[in-house]
Amino acid sequence: MNISYLIYQAERQRGVTEQREADILAGELAASIAKAGRAAKAAVRRASGNRPQAPVIPGDDLIPELSSRR
Repeated sequence: MNISYLIYQAERQRGVTEQREADILAGELAASIAKAGRAAKAAVRRASGNRPQAPVIPGDDLIPELSSRR
């Protein structure tokens, strides 16, 4: 790897179209990572079955006015 070329690339100013292309690529990468995360979350949810979640605060489900909001 040529370290001086990497330093040159980091220091030089990008043109408008070059910056736009970099932004588009970064957005596409973020979208694909988010899509993979959602798919993984759905797979975990399917594998675990639809078990009810435990209350956030222990005993929270015993208070009628708080449990009716869920």
